[in-house]
Parts: sequence; C-alpha cells; structure tokens
Amino acid sequence: MPLVGRNKEIDRILSAIRGPKETALAVIGGRGMGKSALLSGIRSLSDYRTVFLSPSAAESGWPLSGLTALLNEMDDPVLNRAADDLMRSSAEAMTVPAVSAMLLSSLHQRPSSRTIIVIDDADALDPATQSVIGFLARRLAGTEVVLIAGMREERPGSPLSGLPALHLRSLSHSDTVRMLEGLPTGRTTTAAAHAVAAATGGNPLAAVELHNRLLARYDDGRHALPVPLSTQSSFDAEYASAVGALRSGARTLLDLLALSFHSDVSTIVKILPEVWTATDELLTAGLVKRSGQHLWIADQLLRGHVYAAMPPDVRTANHLAMAEAARDTDRQGHSWHVSFTALDVQTPFQLLRHAVDLVRGGEVPFAVEFIERAITLNPSEAETAERLTGLAELLFTRGELVYARRYVEWAQGVTRNPALILRLTGLSFEIQFVQGAAVRCSMVQRLVQEFGQHHPEYSAGLLAVGALYYAERWELKEAAELLRQGGAFRGSASVQHLAMAEHAKLLLESLSGTRPNPARRHEQAGGHEQAVRHEQAGGHARQGSARPAGLLLRGRALTYAEQHESAREAFAMLNGSTAPEHANWRHTGALMAIDNEIRAGNVGAAVRLIDELELSEPGMNYHRGTRHLFRVWRAYSLGDDELARTEASEAHRYVQAGGHPALTAQLAGCQGHFALLRGDLAESVAQLSRAAEIGTGLGNPTLLRCEADLVEVLVRLGRHREATQALQRLESRSVGLRSPWLLMVVARSRAMLADGEQSLQLFGQALEDRNGNRLERGRTLMCYAERLHAFGRLRHAREALLRAKVMFDEAGADAWTQHVDALLLDERWEPARPQGNPSMLLLADHERSLAMMVARGMRNKEIAATLYVSVRTVEVRLTAIYRKLGVESRAQLTALAAGKGTTAAQPYVLPVL
Repeated sequence: MPLVGRNKEIDRILSAIRGPKETALAVIGGRGMGKSALLSGIRSLSDYRTVFLSPSAAESGWPLSGLTALLNEMDDPVLNRAADDLMRSSAEAMTVPAVSAMLLSSLHQRPSSRTIIVIDDADALDPATQSVIGFLARRLAGTEVVLIAGMREERPGSPLSGLPALHLRSLSHSDTVRMLEGLPTGRTTTAAAHAVAAATGGNPLAAVELHNRLLARYDDGRHALPVPLSTQSSFDAEYASAVGALRSGARTLLDLLALSFHSDVSTIVKILPEVWTATDELLTAGLVKRSGQHLWIADQLLRGHVYAAMPPDVRTANHLAMAEAARDTDRQGHSWHVSFTALDVQTPFQLLRHAVDLVRGGEVPFAVEFIERAITLNPSEAETAERLTGLAELLFTRGELVYARRYVEWAQGVTRNPALILRLTGLSFEIQFVQGAAVRCSMVQRLVQEFGQHHPEYSAGLLAVGALYYAERWELKEAAELLRQGGAFRGSASVQHLAMAEHAKLLLESLSGTRPNPARRHEQAGGHEQAVRHEQAGGHARQGSARPAGLLLRGRALTYAEQHESAREAFAMLNGSTAPEHANWRHTGALMAIDNEIRAGNVGAAVRLIDELELSEPGMNYHRGTRHLFRVWRAYSLGDDELARTEASEAHRYVQAGGHPALTAQLAGCQGHFALLRGDLAESVAQLSRAAEIGTGLGNPTLLRCEADLVEVLVRLGRHREATQALQRLESRSVGLRSPWLLMVVARSRAMLADGEQSLQLFGQALEDRNGNRLERGRTLMCYAERLHAFGRLRHAREALLRAKVMFDEAGADAWTQHVDALLLDERWEPARPQGNPSMLLLADHERSLAMMVARGMRNKEIAATLYVSVRTVEVRLTAIYRKLGVESRAQLTALAAGKGTTAAQPYVLPVL
C-alpha cells in the first residue's frame, strides 16, 4: 500500500532514528490504518542496520518466545551468547527481571554501530517478552539502539504503555483519493475514488478493499455507483459483533436507517413505535447520529454491512413500509423508497428534482445518492440529460468539481441537443479553468462558432469567463480575442455577463500596465453588479456571480497595479461571502490573496495564508499549478531546501504535462531567485535566463519580476556586458509603467553596475524611495552593504546589514534573515583595527583594502572585477596610494603592506547570495 499522506509520521520516525540519543517510539494505529505498511517501510528510510520482527500469533502463549525470535533476527555475537545462556537456563532462572538485566548488559557490550529494531504488533507478543521489551525501552541510553514498536492500541498498565507515542490518524479525503488513484489496479474514475474516500473516512485498508470491490463491478465508469457502497471486508467481524449485541428494536431500527442516507423520525415512528428507546441504544453505542428530526448511520461501511446482511425480501418490505409511512410527511423519502419498489417512469425525474433541493440545502452526499439512483433507473433518456446538465452546473457553482464533471460526462454520452452540447462542453471547459488545466483558446472559439447560435446568452457568458481565464494565464492575445468574439453576442448577454466582460477588459489593462488606477474603473463598472445583486442563484453555472467576480477581479487588478492594501480589502470582502454558490470565486480569491502578499513583499503573511489554505483545503481542486508554485515558494522562503526540491519536482511534473508557459516562467523565476540567495549562481542564471526568455512575450515586466534578479546574478558572475544589456532591456520595457517596485529594482540594478563612488551615490538614491515593499528595500540595503564592504567601509557596511535584517524581519522573510545572520557572524564583516606597519594608517579604509589586494598578488583586472570598477580607476587609485606612501612599484607596496606584525583582517570580496 503506498505511503500517501504520511509525511509527518515519517518525519517523526526519522527524527527518532537520526537523533543523537537512543530512544523508543510506539507507533499506535487501529485496524487498517496502515501501521504495518509504515513500519515495513522503515528499512528504506536510513542506512542503519534495521531488524524487523513480526510476532507469530501461534507462539503468543510461550514465555519469552518473542524475545528469542528477536535475538535470532539480530544475529549479534554478544547477543547470541545471551540467547544461548537464555536457552540453557532453568525455568527458575528465567525470570523477567533476570533476563532484562542480562540483555541490558549485553546491549551495552555490543561494539556495533546504531541498530534500528522494529517490532510490528508488539502488543501481540507473549506477556513476558512485552515486559522485557518495556524494561529495555526505558533504558536504551548508551546501547546505540532505536526501538520502534507498533501497537493496535495503548492499553493502560501494559509494559509498553507510557512510551513516546506516534498515533496514526485517518488520511485526509484528498490523500485517500491520491492513494487510490496510485494503486496498480484497472481503470477507475475520480468520482469512484472520491465516493470511496467519503465512505471509508480515511481508513486506508477499508478504502483499498472497497475500491477493489467497486472496480470489479464498475470498472468502465459507465455504471451508476451502488447505493449504499456495500463490501465484504476485513471489518465485517467487528460490525457483526457490534450489531449482534443490539436488542431486537435497535436492530430493526438499524435496518430501516440503512435504506437511506438519513431518515425522518416521524416516518420511522409509524413503523416502529419504540423508536426512541431503540434510538437511545444506538446513540449510546455510537452507531448512529441525530440532528433534529433526522437519524442516520454515521459509518457508511457499517451501513453497507447492515444493508448487505438484509435478505432481499426483507429489504423490499422495509422499503415498502418506509415509502407508505413517508407519503404525507417526507416527499423526498417517499420518492427514494418508491424507486426500490415501483417502476414508475416519473420516479427518476422526481429523484433528480429532489437532488436539486438537496444540493441547494448543502446536502451533497445525500443528493449524489439520489442522482446515482436516478441514472440507475433511467440512464439514457433525453430528459435525464437535461436535468443532469442543470445539476452539474449547480454542483459546479458549489465547488463540487468531481461530481460536476461526472454528470457532465454522463449527460454528454446521452444528449444530441445542440444547446445542451454547448452548455455541457462549456461547463467542462469551466471546470478545467478552475482546476488550472490547459485549454486551447481555439477549442473555446470553435465551440461557440459551431453551437453558439443555439444558446447566445450562454455563449456570451462562456466567452467572458474564458477571457478571464486566459488573462490570468497571462495569455493576453487569447483573452482579447475572446472578448472581441463576445461582442457578437452582446445583444443576448445578460447583465452579469456584461459586467464580467467589462471586468475582464479592466484586468487586461492592469496586466499590460496601462491602467494606473484600476480601482476607479472598477467602481464605474460596479453599476452592472448592482442590477444583478438581488437575483437568485439558479441552475446556470454563472447565475448571480457578478458580485463575487467583480470583487475578485477588482482585487486582482489592484494587485497588478501594486495597490496591495486595497487589493487585500477586496479579497477580504470576497472571503466573507458565505453564499454556497460563490465557492469557486472564494477559493480562487484565497489563492489571489496569497499572490498579493508575495508581490507586496509580505513574506510572513503569504506563508501564513498558504498554511491556512493547506489546512482548510489540502487537496488541489483549484488552480493546481498555482498551488504547486506556492508550495515551492513557501519551502524556499522558510529556508527548507530539501522540501523545496521535493515540491519543485512535483511542480515540474505538473508543468510538463500541462502546457502552461506563464507557470513555467514563474517556477523558473522562483527557483532562480532562491538559487541567487543560496549563492548557486550557475543554477540561478540558467533558471532566470529561461524565465526572462519566456517573459519577453509579456509587455509588462512587473508580472514575472525576474529580470532584476538576472541583472544581479550576471553582475555577481562578472558578466557586466550581459548585465548591462539585460538592464537596458528591462528599462526599455518599463517605459510608461508606474510601478514603485520597478523603480526600486531598476535603481538597484543601476547602482550594482556603476563604478566606484558613483555606485554608492546610486545606492543612496535607490534607498531614498521608501515604498512599502520591505523585502526589496532589504535586498537593496544588503547589496549596498556588500559594496561598502568591498570598499573597506566595514562599519557602514555592518550598519546597512543590520538595517536590511530589520526589513527582512518585518517582512517575515526567514531565508533572507538567515543569510544576513550568517554574514553578521562572519568576522570579516567586523571593522578591523589598523595594525601592522604604521605607514598604512596614512590610507583611507578603501585604499588600505586595495593595497591589501595588491599584497595578495591580485592583478589590476581582478581587483577591478572585485570592486565593480574599471581597470583605469584601479590604476588611478594605485597611483594615489604610491604617492601617499612614497613607493614606486607594486613590489614595494606589497613589502610595505605585508610588514611584520600585520594582523589586520583581509578585505572581504563581494559575497554571493
């Protein structure tokens, strides 16, 4: 079974294995939680010798049988003698204290290196062995042994209780789905994996067993899912035991509840008068849950077990009884139970109508059962396709993308109606838009050209949404083309579609940098929103969506215009919307809010938002490429290079499969930026050059933000001509753009390329602009400090570094702060007292630094490259030094600078980041 979703558990085990002290760790997980799979994988986690023991149940009654098996597996010379002594000892001498003391002494005598002992199901060992293991586990210091014991549960009073414990929790829904999709099985569907994940509650073994059974019958994805998902599994004995302990009334009630996702008590009481007594018994046993007038079986595997255990005739009789009892009190329940007892042609359509009400009421799992039952009864009717289309659109607006896609595909296989084909294909595109998948613009255009006349209003909306999608991918020509094509449907477009098209135009202006104040234009566009704000959300995928769309696009345009505080307010308003039909806009807004903080230089705030997003929505339903990018950026920003490499590998796999040039450039720019920070200049220039090459197709250099980093890394590599050319390209593309960020990075780049004192003056000018981007201001201060240091002005350089650290601390930029701390700890950044030959005191700090470079044998060209000045400037300064010291040659200057007793710190060459 793949170890999906167990990264935290693996990290905890690795910390125990690699830690400086010997320790014991109990790994506790119930049936099916993947404990054995996790323990068996420990062998591959380290290079230490690993001994694995899985006890035999047949030997659990033999005293010390588990201990002798463990010693045999270890096969250590010292421990082998202890095992021989143990076998020869009389029964009176084989007491637990005596054996424990003997083994502890033997462990201390072992000359071998660290050994990892892994015992699966340690609580199933014979009691004597458990006592010995428990004694040793608390006294491992000095033994070079790490003990990891797996247990089903922690029993009070057990010899193994009280050890440091790692409790295995259920997998998240998304991790369960990833695990199932990674299994080497036959064809599956995403909807089936999600249904299994929901039914099994994150238990890996239960999920695998149910999934395999489901595939055996429904492997082609063209069958309705069974309701409920019944299975024969490893848990049947436990369920049978729990059900068998119930009294007759409680068992009858459980049978009735198994028929439906939830049931109305007022219906059941007509069949089972003692319902309240039976309910109390089931609630006490934890087998059911209650909310108001509704009861349901919480564990869907238990429900499947009870349902499968009922004889078919009993099941039919119960459905008949429940249908009759619900006739006047529960229309949804009546239609549900009738579908199992009568073949009425209208029943499937009634179920689909009820499913709409359930989705609107937020009961999506219950609605899915109604839909699956309907398509089981009537899978190919044209009216079924019509109703499934409306349900798919409704599910899409609620963020239920998996089931929306399932019913889109089902309806596509049934209908031949051109208007429905347009809506279904368009909705399929919209789902891909939201997920961040690549959709060719020509496909959208062709769809509207062929079928647009059959539903002009929908076509107008689809083109507006498509324009927003391509604008966000920075594919501005495609977005503009869709807006142009949408003009042909303007007369049929609804008010909300017109508003979305207007917002898309404003977003394009912000992306191109031609709109300095997008807030005002968005306020003007708000009149379209007022007209639709009170419309009710219907089956259409974008009905009533103008208001959240306006907030999202206003915030996005403000982000690109670098009005980050106003953008933050817009995203906060969107996040405050609780309407279920705004789910897609809300989730997208959460991602855009992160990008807003990154662009504002608020690293700490962006990391917090990413962490919150991972906790609230750990899967990748929305904008998967952006999620991958944020995970890479977060890991680098926290200074976790190992995690960053892992995340970058995942991101590259996604990018290569998705065809997303903007994302490719962003990922390369991110990796190049942090490679520059690490000092890996070769990697940095390769990544940044790749990003800049892609970025040349964008008119606005503030989108990608990689060219200033490219200038810096080229300067650090001494490739000044290429750096100058890169800066000239950046400046030529910056004409007419009003970007505070751009002004600062261009000023910093100019200062880095300047010679001598002019560079210091330019750094001073760059730092005069106190815009809100603390990260970029900190970087400018750091580069300024390095230039001061190269000139020998160590005190001023250190002060500039300390100011940079303050900026990085305020921004929450941990990786940058760590780098500054490393520089501050370097003694070469400490101002050195002028010692040695007294004549050297005649020189200024920067002149003394140059003289020491000459004394170390550096040629004028090397000195010029180090100080970012011309060779002519070096020659002029050396002439001035010769005049001050009264020397006539480099040899005399070298002898003077290297006089006896000289202990001054050597000048520091400009460090790489």
